[in-house]
Amino acid sequence: MAFNFGIDDKPVVRNTRQQLKPWNIYDVKFTGCEIREFDGKKDPSQHYKVLAINFENEDGVFSVTNFFPKEGDDVRHSYDGKNGGKVEMPSNFETLMAVVKQTAMILNPKGFEAMQKASSQFKSFDDVANALIKITDKVKGTETKLKLVGRNRDGKVVAEIPRLVGINKEGEAFVADNYIGSKLFFSDYEEGKRAEYLGSKPTDMSKKDDLGDIADEQENNDDEFDLANL
Repeated sequence: MAFNFGIDDKPVVRNTRQQLKPWNIYDVKFTGCEIREFDGKKDPSQHYKVLAINFENEDGVFSVTNFFPKEGDDVRHSYDGKNGGKVEMPSNFETLMAVVKQTAMILNPKGFEAMQKASSQFKSFDDVANALIKITDKVKGTETKLKLVGRNRDGKVVAEIPRLVGINKEGEAFVADNYIGSKLFFSDYEEGKRAEYLGSKPTDMSKKDDLGDIADEQENNDDEFDLANL
């Protein structure tokens, strides 16, 4: 083999970045919204669509991702409270629309107003997603803050945005938290969970969840979306 000591222009620096870690409030740049489509890995006959809202900084990237709504996603579920009684949770659709509205309102307030006016003509979630993409394309590069909490999935803590919608005792939905904006903070409970996470052993985050696998899992778990980490 002959040695070639010439230096070509091929890249020698890896440009890929890891996912942002859970339990932190990051300074990030908004890089755009997009619709992603794919077939299920376990069942290729199943076709899925997700809305992805993308952010990045020097430390990594994060996508807020939600499946397009399907039949039954407008149903609220409940569970037994620790002090008795039932705790009602927002439906998947309520949560999805809260993400859309908060994203639009924070990143492009004027665009959000126009989107509200146009929404009377929307016939499907494709219309909602495309409107969000249109108004946020104009503000790509906007700097904001991003709040990420953590969720245990198969023994691994993965990053996700906080729950944005709560349901009061009268059954009315209310804004429970913000995931982007200039004024973000952790509650006392969240500070405790954050300290618990930071004090635990490092978790291997090198393997990213495959969309196809998550989609197949989602079909078997209708209670909530679980796409925090792609």
